[in-house]
Amino acid sequence: MATAESQSGILRLSADGRTASDNWGKVAFFLIVGYLCAGRSFAYLGLPWIRLYVGEMTLAAFLLFGPKTKQGRWLWVARRVPGLRRFERVLLPLLCYGAFEALRGILSGYPALTAARDTAFNYYPLFLFLGIWVGLRDSGFLGRALRALAWWNGCYGLAYVLFLNRLSWTMPGTSGAPSPVPLFGQPYGSAMALLGLIAFEPRLGRLWHLIALNTLVLLCMQIRAEWVGFLVGVLVFAWCTKRLKRLSIAGALLVVLIGAMYLAKIDLPSPTGRGGRISAHSLVARAVAPFSPSLASHLAPPGNVTGFAGTAQWRLVWWASIWKAVHANASRALFGFGYGYPIGDLNPFIVPGAFIQTPHSDFFYALGFSGWIGVVLFGLLQIELLRLLWRSYKITCQPFGLMCWTALLAGSMFQDFFEAPFGAIPFYLLVGVALAPGLLCATVAPAAEGVLLIPPGARTPESQERRGPRARE
Repeated sequence: MATAESQSGILRLSADGRTASDNWGKVAFFLIVGYLCAGRSFAYLGLPWIRLYVGEMTLAAFLLFGPKTKQGRWLWVARRVPGLRRFERVLLPLLCYGAFEALRGILSGYPALTAARDTAFNYYPLFLFLGIWVGLRDSGFLGRALRALAWWNGCYGLAYVLFLNRLSWTMPGTSGAPSPVPLFGQPYGSAMALLGLIAFEPRLGRLWHLIALNTLVLLCMQIRAEWVGFLVGVLVFAWCTKRLKRLSIAGALLVVLIGAMYLAKIDLPSPTGRGGRISAHSLVARAVAPFSPSLASHLAPPGNVTGFAGTAQWRLVWWASIWKAVHANASRALFGFGYGYPIGDLNPFIVPGAFIQTPHSDFFYALGFSGWIGVVLFGLLQIELLRLLWRSYKITCQPFGLMCWTALLAGSMFQDFFEAPFGAIPFYLLVGVALAPGLLCATVAPAAEGVLLIPPGARTPESQERRGPRARE
């Protein structure tokens, strides 16, 4: 537990460099909304012709020129925060192990640039410190950011579904990318926007338009991993708050939207690359195809059902191949193939020569490239994040941090996420902001007391200054 002296040090963090420090909050806001709304296209902002992108440039600026406090630069102060010591003891081996695996890959003859790029899986957790800083400075950041995300993702997502996905424009300077980078990327923020509204907004009826808009985008984008994450997040909310009414509202809205699509006989082309159609029958068929292709065939054309089930089969065969190859000998089981290895070669469905560096599952990504040692280190990091989020929840009674962690971690088991900037960076930023309140107390106060200590000079909602989190419900 933190001592009174160390707690006082944390509480003084916001008393120095007000303007410059607030700019980092704007940077975090920009990254969260940008990555979740525009995905891969946003990730290529920067100087792509020399392989410098917005995420890496932001991280370098934060590490070199990050916010200052009375005790020194924030990153150096964070090393002395008692509540973060266990996290840092896991993060340091993960960073070192990433460098080790990159060196192994280079010495094995894999492309050096590819090996270095794969280490992002290990260094993206550094964005957590930026999130923590923002959370310590501004306790109302999450609510505002998620409301803005709901607006941007809903409006942009609808435009993407209707016409932006069909534009053939590409991002300037990305001709050397493994695959074309569209100017308008896929929106990935629907589930997170909906979970944020459910967790933070006391009267959902007033925001029915945002809920309906983001639910529509969630369905029309047809990303099943995002569907899974949203379902898990809602279940966590119901478990934490025992407010089953919101769970039933979410389920009812989903049924109403699909029913409305069925009655209106909506049948639109899916976004480019998604396959199938946007219709009630096609959506249900996509959901059930991995489990029962025969049932799905009664709802959608056989060709579409084959594609729906085939994407799941494509992954399962690849994952089984990775598992078999990794466990071929003890050394590989421990250390994996090393970063830079062409893991796509293990998938018989991938055309030879095609560059696909992620198996669309972060468990198999860690297992394939870094073996069981990498899996264990990454698992320990996530467990420590869960512990910090749980402590914050016990203090604030706000379950969004737990909802975010479980939803995105569940989705990452079925798609590229922690190795991709549009997944990992907003994850660590949101989690960092959410766990920050747990670092402000020397002891974990019972949830019933509604204790939340606020740093001097930090911006807080007026209602939070007057009342505890229990009173706001």
